[in-house]
Amino acid sequence: MDYSIFTQLGIAVVLASLIGLEREHKHQMHNQDKGFAGLRTFALHGLLGALALVISRIIGNEWLFIVLTVGFLALIISSYFITAKLYGGIGVTSETASVLVYLNGVLCAMEQYLLATAITLCLFFILHFKTSLHSWAKKVRDEEFLSTAEFIIIAFIILPLLPNKGYGPYDFFNPSIIWLIVVFISGISFVSYIAIKVLGARKGIGLTGFLGGIVSSTALSLSFSGESKKNPSIVKPYVFAMVIASSAVFFKALVEVAVLNTALVKPLLIPMLAMGCTGLISGLFLWVKRDVGETEKAMQKDVIKMKSPFSLLPALQFGVFFALILFVSRFAVDMLGTKGLYLSTVFSSLLDADAVFVSVANMKDLAQFPAVTAIVLAAIVNTVVKGAIFMIFGNRKVAFRILSVYLLMFLVGGLSLFFVSI
Repeated sequence: MDYSIFTQLGIAVVLASLIGLEREHKHQMHNQDKGFAGLRTFALHGLLGALALVISRIIGNEWLFIVLTVGFLALIISSYFITAKLYGGIGVTSETASVLVYLNGVLCAMEQYLLATAITLCLFFILHFKTSLHSWAKKVRDEEFLSTAEFIIIAFIILPLLPNKGYGPYDFFNPSIIWLIVVFISGISFVSYIAIKVLGARKGIGLTGFLGGIVSSTALSLSFSGESKKNPSIVKPYVFAMVIASSAVFFKALVEVAVLNTALVKPLLIPMLAMGCTGLISGLFLWVKRDVGETEKAMQKDVIKMKSPFSLLPALQFGVFFALILFVSRFAVDMLGTKGLYLSTVFSSLLDADAVFVSVANMKDLAQFPAVTAIVLAAIVNTVVKGAIFMIFGNRKVAFRILSVYLLMFLVGGLSLFFVSI
């Protein structure tokens, strides 16, 4: 006997029960005794999907699977019409969830556990956060719809059409790679922006500050610096928000590099995690000691009011800037060696650290230590820029505290490079 069948059936039941538990919880919360299905029904639907495929394989008759699937769908459809007639219900959310749970059972019988788990988590998120999603949908502006459409166009229409071939000196201009970087960076910012909108400011300034740092920590520093000057008596909340936002950059850099050059991830883990975690720990300390008042709510609203980070023109500008940095970096390395790489990194990261991260990660012919050092240097220089923005445009007291935390992060990052070079 093939005992892996028990694993297939067991995982199917567990994943189906998670969705059933969520539906049961919703029925209990809203006192709905006549809900379509609960924990037991969903568990049975998942088991049925897995068994339908398993039994059809055992007897060697695929028509049995087709008949069982058609019968299940007929059962769901008839149940919907009877429920709608008796209780006046018109929604099909639970019914659709049941069909997906059945198909998930089929996937488990095919041992596609990762896909089945991903679908289950996605379904759970959609079902559980119904109120938050509906509330967010009401607040979506026209420009956000336009931004979404533009992102879909550049990611799924333009990208596949571009040639994957290098042009120009050092083959620095590869349309497909450059556009892929544009899509990737825009995608990170876009997803973070949506998360801020869905979760809302009530989840806390720490989360919005962290996500705001991923969207644009420089834009956040410009916004908060002006606010801090208007509220000179408030210090700690602004320091906390900026430290958390700046820490997010180091984790964001790791994700960007991991996608482009996995060989650099391991040596980068030590310095980037060291600086990022130092910032988060410092931020936690500031969170415990933070000021309490309406200013925190105002700051959270300031983050939530940020415009959609994606539009076509900035994306194109980023692509051009990325290509330029890639050319300058290769030229500097060719002419001046490692010193040229560091010099170009410093000047480029004054404007945009993301472009430096992805361009250095894309230079796979670079030695490991110079590449890691250049990325760390870019993160440090760009972070200093944010501190300088607060020093020039914001409250000096806030700026000095931010820079003191940054200095600690840089010392930890600099020391960690020693372990990378060993």
